[in-house]
Amino acid sequence: MPGLYIALGLVLAGLIHIVAVLLLPMVAPRNAYARLIGLGPVNTVIQLPAAEPGRQVMPMMAPDVRYALCRYDLSAGPMRLKAPISDDLWMIALYTPEGSNFYAVAGGDLKRDEINLIIATGDQTVAEAGVDAPEGAAQVLVVNSPVAEGVALIRAPLKGPSGAARAERALQHASCGPYAKSG
Repeated sequence: MPGLYIALGLVLAGLIHIVAVLLLPMVAPRNAYARLIGLGPVNTVIQLPAAEPGRQVMPMMAPDVRYALCRYDLSAGPMRLKAPISDDLWMIALYTPEGSNFYAVAGGDLKRDEINLIIATGDQTVAEAGVDAPEGAAQVLVVNSPVAEGVALIRAPLKGPSGAARAERALQHASCGPYAKSG
């Protein structure tokens, strides 16, 4: 009988541990999203400083990659993200405030020099996604966000040490802001 109580105690302790680990990101006061809020305004592209030991805005940042992000808010309507894609290795990923990735696209998959992405919630209408889409709408990607607030992260790996200036210049041309119907 004591062996049964020990086994049940171990199972209960294991379940409590699993629940605590899964709940921790939701109850942490300074999670990644909370740290990003202090970097700048919503619906604006913000270039992150190059990662150095002991000085990283986000965990696991690579020193040979340049990053920019746009913390977006769709409560007033869809948002448009435009960024040059200067290399096949570039990646744009969209995250919820809890850190769940719901969309990612690599530069090599796009087969073009610029990404034109519209982020909208499921109940928001976007002309580029409709039957009467305007000219050039085939170049626009429409992504349905499961949440009204989130983060778009642009990841620009460097091709050698001399690639930093080129990547940083390209990231300066990225923009995000309220959606305006294409011409």
